[in-house]
Amino acid sequence: MDKRILLQLIKNSDQPVKEIAKKVGASRQTVAKKIEQLKAAGVIDSFTVRLNPEKFGIGIKAYILLREDPRSELRRKNEIEIKQLHQVTEFYRLFGRYSAVLEVLVGDSKELTKLVKRIHGLKGVRETETFIAHSAAKNMPEAPFVHILRSPEKG
Repeated sequence: MDKRILLQLIKNSDQPVKEIAKKVGASRQTVAKKIEQLKAAGVIDSFTVRLNPEKFGIGIKAYILLREDPRSELRRKNEIEIKQLHQVTEFYRLFGRYSAVLEVLVGDSKELTKLVKRIHGLKGVRETETFIAHSAAKNMPEAPFVHILRSPEKG
C-alpha cells in the first residue's frame, strides 16, 4: 500500500488524496493517514514543484568541478561561501581528482563567467573546470525511487 501511494505521489503530488485512494484501492482516510505516517517517518521529505528555468530567464545549466587545497578549514570556509551563491543548485564533495562539483543555473555566459571568477577568488581554490550542459537527455531524479518502489519485495 505504501509503495502504491508513493508511486502516485511521484507521478503527481498535487492530486487530491481522494484520487490517490481511488487509484490504490483504499479509503481517503487510510491514504491520508499513510501519507502522514510516511512524512513523520521521514520517507517523504517534502512536496515541491518543478519550475521551468527558461520561463525565468535561466538559460544555462553548468557543472563546475573544483580542485581545492586539502586543508579542511579552508574547505569548510569555501562551503559556507559557495552555499550562499544563489546560482548554485547542488554542491557535492567528491573523492578523486576533484574535491567538489557544483551544479549551477545562470541566465547567460556573462553571469557564468562572473560566477566562476568569484569561485576562483575563494581561498584555497586551485583550479576549476566548467562544463555547460547543452541539452537534457534525461532529467528524472525520481527514477531510482520509482524502480525501487516497483520492484518486488525480497525474501
